Amino acid sequence: MDTSTDQLIKLRHKIHKHPELSGEEHDTAQLFYDKLKALNPDELYSNLGGCGLAAVFSAKEPGPTILFRTELDALPIEETIDVPYRSTKKGVSHKCGHDGHMAIIFGLAQDIAIQKPKRGRVIVLFQPAEETGEGARAIVADPQYPLLNPDYCYALHNLPGHPVGDVMIRSGPFNCASRGMIIELSGSTAHAAYPETGNSPALALAELRSNSQKFLQPLTKMN
Repeated sequence: MDTSTDQLIKLRHKIHKHPELSGEEHDTAQLFYDKLKALNPDELYSNLGGCGLAAVFSAKEPGPTILFRTELDALPIEETIDVPYRSTKKGVSHKCGHDGHMAIIFGLAQDIAIQKPKRGRVIVLFQPAEETGEGARAIVADPQYPLLNPDYCYALHNLPGHPVGDVMIRSGPFNCASRGMIIELSGSTAHAAYPETGNSPALALAELRSNSQKFLQPLTKMN
């Protein structure tokens, strides 16, 4: 069994080349289903919350169940990098590192398959629809989820700005999802000869634009 870094890099490039949007990760899920099945896990689940899948590696001795999670989905963004493994799907690409996460977690699964836990169970979970926020809820609501019933969950995500090889661990919320905001401006029309009788939102829009940088100030660092 080849668990070399080079093979995992090739796997990541293959995933990057064929991205799939949230809820549509059928080919990506099939790819990892076949790869995980080849590792002979004690249990293998598919169609979790949609396209999700999980491989379970069990020890003979009872103990806690530890779950390591990655994502399957890409983003609706046009590919912008010119590399041999650039996305082949127009308007879809991996821009959040999920291709790397999948390769890392599969590499972990390879290692666990070689050296199974001495106690309890280890689960690797490939979650769909992380970008829309729907995947985790769908996984937990799936009738198969109670069969996993993890005691501890580790949700892997890259964290730029830290040295290569560092692992950051935090209990509870860590990486906040992006948030949207809709601002509606209203006014009243007027004849071009009598603009003073109207109520234009143009000034409010200009003020909002000039102060928009205040919304982009860095958040206070977590302790």
